[in-house]
Amino acid sequence: MINNVLVGKSVVVTRPASQSNTLVDLLRQRGALPLQMPLIEICAPSDDGEGLRRALGELDSFDWVVVTSANGAAAVVGELHKRAQRPRIAAIGKDTNLALGEIADLIPSSARGDVLAAEFPLGSGRVLLAQAEVTDGIIGSTLQSRGWNVTAVAAYQTRSLRPEPEVLSRALVADALVLASGSAARSWVDCAGAHTPPIVVAIGPPTAAVANVVGIRVSAVTVEPTPTCVLDTLADLFSHHHQ
Repeated sequence: MINNVLVGKSVVVTRPASQSNTLVDLLRQRGALPLQMPLIEICAPSDDGEGLRRALGELDSFDWVVVTSANGAAAVVGELHKRAQRPRIAAIGKDTNLALGEIADLIPSSARGDVLAAEFPLGSGRVLLAQAEVTDGIIGSTLQSRGWNVTAVAAYQTRSLRPEPEVLSRALVADALVLASGSAARSWVDCAGAHTPPIVVAIGPPTAAVANVVGIRVSAVTVEPTPTCVLDTLADLFSHHHQ
């Protein structure tokens, strides 16, 4: 039953289109009807990247570079590959490492910021943390508690997107909603309020936490932020939903 529970189900995908192709393809392969409705866009941080450029200019003084997303990887990968010698690199997950050109020295056992920070080695040197402009601060504070001198810089920021009315109308009557970030959860509430499809999947605990704050009831939280895990979570929810 679990193999065909997605057939005919409409699933709203809120990630930017360039980052959701794999999930959309997997949904279609399982007979689902994905609706791409990006709720955020990725753009330069408010300082236009000046802080990151300054930090990358001092790259030789850092012992580690920590990258928390593929978006952050895109902002630093060029400078990292210019160096014959570079600091050790930690990537939050396989997708981020791939965006870095598979040069990470450390990838945590689970693609989550708190896990990355908890599994980071103890030390006393300098860490360059390239992350989103707005974060919960957990990674930086945990790294500091492990002895590191952390320089946190904004590699990018997210901005809300408002969908076309026709697309939003279709989303409101869909079978499931996938929220990929806290920013997407806030953007959903901005344009639709707390009304959602009957099934809501949050990618990761931080997304679920923001969704809860803004009044969205989350049905399940993915164990990993991967398209396959999202697909399996949706299939499991639909299987139980119809029992």
